[in-house]
Amino acid sequence: MGAAARFETLDLNLVAFLRCHGFQIADIRQIESRTVFTFADSGKLRESILDFANDGQVGARSFANTLRDLKALIRAVGTTDRHHIDEVNGE
Repeated sequence: MGAAARFETLDLNLVAFLRCHGFQIADIRQIESRTVFTFADSGKLRESILDFANDGQVGARSFANTLRDLKALIRAVGTTDRHHIDEVNGE
């Protein structure tokens, strides 16, 4: 069997938008000083990416809180392991 398709992005605002729409982060890694977020790719994910590009709606407080949590996660990525990804995903 082939590997599951993945979508990767460096765009923190897009990541927050996708998290607000219920998508889970599959992986986070650092490349030099940049943080790469990975999601399982799907048609629904691609629709949400287009929705983001076309000024889609999310709750302001939900977006702000998610963005804050992601920034804290980025700071922690270099010194922690996978359990922090699970915390952001609500597991």
